[in-house]
Amino acid sequence: MEKLLGILTLLLLLAACGQTETAKTPEKEILPTEIQVEPKALPESNSIQPAVLEGEPLSPGGQFLAQMAGHRESVTAMGLYPADTIQITDAETGEILWEGDGFYTQSILWSPEGGFAALARSARTWCSITLIETESWTEWAFTLPDGSPIPEYTFLPDGEPWGVWQSENSLGLTIGRGGDWGEQRYYTCGIEMRDGRLKGHVLEESRERLPRSYDFDHDGEPEIVELVTVYGDKEAEQPSWYELRVRTADNLLYWVDSYAEAHPGWGVCFACRVKGEDYLLRYLPTMYQGCASYSYALFSLTKTGQEQVVQAGTVDFDMNFNEMHESFKPKEIAAFLEEVHGLLADSELLLTTVSGEFRSGGPGAAFQDDLAYWTDDPLYDGGKSLEENIRAIGAYWKELRT
Repeated sequence: MEKLLGILTLLLLLAACGQTETAKTPEKEILPTEIQVEPKALPESNSIQPAVLEGEPLSPGGQFLAQMAGHRESVTAMGLYPADTIQITDAETGEILWEGDGFYTQSILWSPEGGFAALARSARTWCSITLIETESWTEWAFTLPDGSPIPEYTFLPDGEPWGVWQSENSLGLTIGRGGDWGEQRYYTCGIEMRDGRLKGHVLEESRERLPRSYDFDHDGEPEIVELVTVYGDKEAEQPSWYELRVRTADNLLYWVDSYAEAHPGWGVCFACRVKGEDYLLRYLPTMYQGCASYSYALFSLTKTGQEQVVQAGTVDFDMNFNEMHESFKPKEIAAFLEEVHGLLADSELLLTTVSGEFRSGGPGAAFQDDLAYWTDDPLYDGGKSLEENIRAIGAYWKELRT
């Protein structure tokens, strides 16, 4: 018995020393061959399962296949034998194109066109995410915005997506399990090839679930609308841009639209009710140095998150009335505005960044003040029709400019 206690004490001391070293060089922790973990209660041998590869093994188009090669049974954790290696192969020939260490858990997500793979791997005390480019097979290890790795004892979500490709070069990530495991934090990771190397640019984001739910794909199941703020400097609360995201009831992302406070990124989006059904409405009245371009699109979403436009319109005009003047047709302008105003009357603002001012919430009817972009309120006569007012305002500007 004394000899056994001595051995156990020695093992505990060795483990403590190993944990101290891990804090300095956490990359050692993720190599299962270097860890001898004795579980508190050793499960029966037939209850220990080999690790599996989760996610999307086959790339879009079927060109690449991710797979595991072998397991190590000399060490266990979480009731699992770790994978020996993770390989990405040519799906047709079986040629190994990329290979990396296996872990206790691993999951892979492919970008929409298959140009990149995101591989998440977890060991006993921490996890990592590797981005892999599929042309030159260059890789980049994800870091937080300050350049540090994912903290020790911080894990990826369990039971919900840890990552979603928002475009071919942009990956949204969720770090942390939430609840008793600690808060979840969210990141947008943009990647690009630069000077022959894969580079990543990471920004932190905050997410707010809007109070109402909608059925934009008209399948009888409500969707979740999420307002996301992406920060260039999270501590200074400096937003880089905003996003509207629509998720299914089971939290799968299937539509995203981006907006910014800088002029080129201005936009407005409403949730609109037409004949008892929900639609999204983009409406952007813009004017640059007297030249106006107003447009709108009313659309639903398909089952795959594609926009299905059911009504749209645009009108262009200018208020310069000089040698550069092109078009000013009051009847067409009035017809366009009346069409849009009819939609805005039964809509709710989801997000706007027009004029560099971010807002969310409130009735869409409040945006029926289109003329404020190119005239003063005193010029508008409530006793006249919209077309009559537009003609009068045009005459005023023509006299002023000529």
